[in-house]
Amino acid sequence: MTDSLDDSRLTPDLLAKYDKPGPRYTSYPTAPHFSEDFGEAAYRERLAAAAEKTDEPLSMYVHLPFCEQRCTFCGCNVVISPRRGPEEPYLEALDAELGLLQNHLGPRRRLNQLHWGGGTPTYLSPCQCEQLFESITTRFLLTDDAEVALEIDPCVTTIDHLETLRRLGFNRLSMGLQDTDSDVQSAIRRVQPLELTREHVEEARRLGFSSVNIDLVYGLPRQTEDQFRNTVRTVVEQLAPDRVACFSFAHVPWIKPHQRQLENFPMPAGWEKFRLFLGAAEEFTEAGYVFVGFDHFARPGDELARALDEARVHRNFMGYTVMPASDQVGVGVTSIGDVAGAYVGNCKKLAQFQRIVADGRLPIERGLLRTAEDELRRAVINSIICNLDLDFGWVEERFQVDPRDHFEDALSALGPMAADGLAEIDEHGIRVTDRGRFFLRNICMPFDSYLAQAGTAPKYSRTV
Repeated sequence: MTDSLDDSRLTPDLLAKYDKPGPRYTSYPTAPHFSEDFGEAAYRERLAAAAEKTDEPLSMYVHLPFCEQRCTFCGCNVVISPRRGPEEPYLEALDAELGLLQNHLGPRRRLNQLHWGGGTPTYLSPCQCEQLFESITTRFLLTDDAEVALEIDPCVTTIDHLETLRRLGFNRLSMGLQDTDSDVQSAIRRVQPLELTREHVEEARRLGFSSVNIDLVYGLPRQTEDQFRNTVRTVVEQLAPDRVACFSFAHVPWIKPHQRQLENFPMPAGWEKFRLFLGAAEEFTEAGYVFVGFDHFARPGDELARALDEARVHRNFMGYTVMPASDQVGVGVTSIGDVAGAYVGNCKKLAQFQRIVADGRLPIERGLLRTAEDELRRAVINSIICNLDLDFGWVEERFQVDPRDHFEDALSALGPMAADGLAEIDEHGIRVTDRGRFFLRNICMPFDSYLAQAGTAPKYSRTV
């Protein structure tokens, strides 16, 4: 892996060729293609279909949107409230939505993955965390091997939070850090002393959390290659996380206007930004981490690294996972579910969400019922982005199509990428090279028929 980083073909010209807007493929088709024509009645039908699979576990995502203040780099769906109070009616609304889901799913109650995201889930007090957890677990049953995870901000998370969460059964933590450099933190309005983060990591391990994940972001204001390498070395040496997500900063001020404030600072772009990630990847791999692909690194003994070796990595709206579930229900404002062949998105406005569930209705705003062609292309994209290859024989056996003919245009478009050393293509399939792991989104895009529709491609963040 390290040798590929020094390859002379990994150049500014190569980056310029492939650095273009494109989806992150946490779903296919992607969220901009969801339609308001898909409403509550359609969701009820999908839940009824999902309820019939009584022996299969579910995955559940719960969105907790509240933050005390807005970080200027943030691209999440958040509600800023320095003063506590609005979370109480929201918890009541979540309880009501969980009750509706329980009624529609009937005997299908087991969860093998539960994830709380935000916002800042630990904006809730420990007591409120316990209240929400009981709302979930009185209706749904966690399997013995369930992955129970949440995102925390060490700046608002207390030791009491950690003790409560572990006692409830949470076993994975994801801590946003972004960067250890104080100048970068100041620019993005997320000041987080390293000592505070280290205390939380050490306490989480003492309490018995099985996995601690650190989130970094590259492409932020004031970052340089040497400075970001130092951040990575600091994370490895002082925090030693089990997994790292090293995200590319999505600068999308047309969607998140507050990000325009960052333009007052020098921001790395193009090759300069790419070098940040190259340097990070080199530091992580030299420290023994496995480059899972796209933006994730894991220690060799971590389950995600083992899953990559065994071709059983999966991807959903929560990112990479090793806990497959045929259906994922989304709970809370703006959450997205994947239920019985359809994507379903909850409404985005807090007051509207609370009003709808109080009326006993499911708070669906949009969705998409996947076609057979969508399912085929979704499987292909997931195979590439999760397991770094595509077996033509597997596609033919599962979908009864010859991928060489069916994807003739896509394979033709991949030809230049193969010539540039990003992928290897033969009569048996496609294999992503070490160099190609940096360009996974580009390798997936030729299989995305929605991008090929002239004039309809929405704006995405850049692929690198």
